[in-house]
Amino acid sequence: MHEKYGKDGLVCVSVSVDDAEDKDARDAVLTFLQAKKATFTNYLLDEKTEVWQSEWTMKAPPVVRVYGRDGKLARQFDNDDPDNQYTYEDVEHLVRKLLQEKK
Repeated sequence: MHEKYGKDGLVCVSVSVDDAEDKDARDAVLTFLQAKKATFTNYLLDEKTEVWQSEWTMKAPPVVRVYGRDGKLARQFDNDDPDNQYTYEDVEHLVRKLLQEKK
């Protein structure tokens, strides 16, 4: 999506919650990001699990949080509810809608 919509104002950021102390985990994250050509800003979070779970109201990754131009959370896509799963198309649909809104 970064490549497709970056010119329209989309900003992507990834945050890995893998153990920052685990070299194998860091290497796996880097390999994954390189394979996905994630040329946007990427972070490796060094907080304890309970901190990010509480702050972001999520149980486990993967989670996609989409913010509007106003900086407010438009929607969080997660797999916490097994009866309400999301797809890449769901995320892209919301992104397209938000990008059409005036600045």
